[in-house]
Amino acid sequence: QKLYSDKFGSENVKMIQDSGKVNPKDLDSKYAYIQVTHVVPYFEEKELQERKTDFERTHNIRRFMFEMPFTQAGKRQGGVEEQCKRRTILTAIHCFPYVKKRIPVMYQHHTDLNPIEVAIDEMSKKVAELRQLCSSAEVDMIKLQLKLQGSVSVQVNAGPLAYARAFLDDTNTKRYPDNKVKLLKEVFRQFVEACGHALGVNERLIKEDQLEYQEEMKANYREMAKELSEIMHEQV
Repeated sequence: QKLYSDKFGSENVKMIQDSGKVNPKDLDSKYAYIQVTHVVPYFEEKELQERKTDFERTHNIRRFMFEMPFTQAGKRQGGVEEQCKRRTILTAIHCFPYVKKRIPVMYQHHTDLNPIEVAIDEMSKKVAELRQLCSSAEVDMIKLQLKLQGSVSVQVNAGPLAYARAFLDDTNTKRYPDNKVKLLKEVFRQFVEACGHALGVNERLIKEDQLEYQEEMKANYREMAKELSEIMHEQV
């Protein structure tokens, strides 16, 4: 903001706080507008397998992603059964890092995810994060425990279980395409397996003073797996 304020005068520069799509017709032509959006590197599955280290995942990157939540009712946020999101993938003309701090975007691609697709995406991310933490040469125990706690602890497991109740419960599955329901079930199987593996990794790393904490997480994990098994009518 300072760069353009110095160039055009601070009274002529305005920040757009919302990261949503802007209609140029709604803007006043006498002002220079700046819109800042947080983005993360975007990789396809094949790229993730090739880029294993943190360095490889933060260098030589041209594609970035940001997501905007929305509902069909027009609100930004809603319950899991109505929450959609729009994913925007940006491709820059050069890779970062670069000799310049700002690189023009060559093109952008938008994809809208419906509520069950949001659930599949969010749960797939949890699985990928747990697997990545467990497969690291040097496991970051603090990160692993935070991720585990966010996955199995009863205070915060409303996320995974809320998705299961909303999309996999008998009374709700008929509202959604069979292939999406099957995919979400498979992701939940992977999630339970990944949590179980992560608990095993954590158990090997902890010292005596965390044994009680570990047992508490294992109890919460069993409770979560039991409820998921009842919802899905299978042992997970």
